Amino acid sequence: MSNQRLLASETVEVDRLDRMPYLAIVTYPRPNLRVAKSRIRQLKELGIESVTFEGHPKIGRLSLTGIGTVGLVVKGSKRSGEVLALKVRRTDANRENMAEEFRLTRLANRVGIGAPVFGKTKDIMAMKFIEGVELQDYVKEAKGRGTARRTRALIHALLNQCRKLDLLGLDHGELSNLRKHVIIEGERPYIIDFESASQKRATKNVTGAAQYLFLGSSLSPKVKRILGIKDAAPVLEALRRYKKDMSDENYVLLLATFGVMI
Repeated sequence: MSNQRLLASETVEVDRLDRMPYLAIVTYPRPNLRVAKSRIRQLKELGIESVTFEGHPKIGRLSLTGIGTVGLVVKGSKRSGEVLALKVRRTDANRENMAEEFRLTRLANRVGIGAPVFGKTKDIMAMKFIEGVELQDYVKEAKGRGTARRTRALIHALLNQCRKLDLLGLDHGELSNLRKHVIIEGERPYIIDFESASQKRATKNVTGAAQYLFLGSSLSPKVKRILGIKDAAPVLEALRRYKKDMSDENYVLLLATFGVMI
């Protein structure tokens, strides 16, 4: 994240992760030396030489890129200098490994969605590190000439990604709260964190994201103001129509109702 650069950052060689306080992160929420040594081996399998602790969330004195119910995210560096995002499975996670999340993220990658995944072990998944800002911050800070055009293009791109997931039969599961699940790098939105994703339930990617953007979040008033939406009734009707029949025609009508056809 661009605003994370202002926060404390600490880089540690992988071999030192079996020492406190780093051990407490790689085996969160309970320090475990045996597990830490296993995860050091897994990091080496992925070619990781060092880990950088930086970001907004903190555990003790160490900053993180992200904290979820399944894993913690930190930055990892390879000998080549390549920087990756590493999702390290929590020891209290509701799954025994990262295999299914890796599979579903890679499935999304095949249609150009999500941070590209590069590898996994039992407890760690390595992905592209997205250097950007959260959607909430991007829209709140939007101002000046071209704001409406940029916002319209961003929402159009984001909803198109959601549409692809709907057609793929992959429900992200958490797009009714975009705050922690969309990162903007440059002008490109990335849907991240597929830990709750599933192919076994009805997809609600477009409807969930649209409700967050236009109806049910602290961001909605500014989005509607920027796009000139004054009446929520047509938005609700367009969403109901799309939910009932996710046809191309109804999706285009949805975009037109939102004023994001480009």
